[in-house]
Amino acid sequence: MEYLREEEFEERFSMGDFLGACHQAYELYGQGVIENPPRDELVEQRGELDYFRLDMPAEWPGKYRARKIIEEFSNVGEGRLAKREAYIEFEDLQSGKELRIDAGFITDMRTGAAGALGIKYLAGVGIERVAVLGTGRISRNLALACDGLFGLEEIRCTSRKAENRAAFAEAMEPELKASLRMAESIEACVDGVEAVLTAVPTPEPILTGALLEGIGYVAVIAGDGRTRQVESEVLKERGVVVDVLEQAQKSGEFRFAGEAGEMDEIRLARSASGAVLNIGDVACGRLGDAAPSVVYLTGMGAQDLCAAVMVCQGLAT
Repeated sequence: MEYLREEEFEERFSMGDFLGACHQAYELYGQGVIENPPRDELVEQRGELDYFRLDMPAEWPGKYRARKIIEEFSNVGEGRLAKREAYIEFEDLQSGKELRIDAGFITDMRTGAAGALGIKYLAGVGIERVAVLGTGRISRNLALACDGLFGLEEIRCTSRKAENRAAFAEAMEPELKASLRMAESIEACVDGVEAVLTAVPTPEPILTGALLEGIGYVAVIAGDGRTRQVESEVLKERGVVVDVLEQAQKSGEFRFAGEAGEMDEIRLARSASGAVLNIGDVACGRLGDAAPSVVYLTGMGAQDLCAAVMVCQGLAT
């Protein structure tokens, strides 16, 4: 198996490329072309840190097969990531070629693209101001993706530490067309925006219904069962579109609702027949009369598969 390292391709592909690949993944998933089984997830305590492993498969029958593996050691309570490795085992079923592809860059870019696309699918046009909560890798890519997808006037960002806000502003201002405004609090960050995107690995919710009052759309870049960014009331009061229902039900917000006996109170977006709508349905224009305002994204192997196809085809030309 050949090994494709990030330094061999990351300079070649822009956020625009990843927006295209992620949209393709969602459309093909919605059309039933790409198979995306729920991921396997493992969390266990190892010393002072949690060991976290994801195994995310996907297949485009007759064409491509991929499996993304993420392994990390972290402490969610402290917001500390000690070590992380991500790679994609990719197979071209037509040629028989197999690759192992570094996937840290791919994961960050396709996750940012997913959040922006989720808002676009729900809102359409009219987004001029967005708030991004967090200043880490994913938040930077959420800002880039929103900047590329919408004609924004302003992007607001915040995090707990002033030094992180300063570093974010220094790195991102030259990359953005929209005006960037750093806020010292979540309240100031979300005030007056049309959409909020959150990517904060916190064990306690940071967004309430009151904070989101008057804000049209929310994208939650969900973690695993250890993290919880929004209060249950948000998912009860607003329609919610998930990417993979089985994965969402294991994530923090849904797990908490289940333990409280409130899982049935979450307002999952549904079709006229009562079927739960997912991100593939939304990407294919099947919202119908449903009017969800929250997109809850746990990540899909289909995104990694389409990103790997894009990288391989791009390097071949």
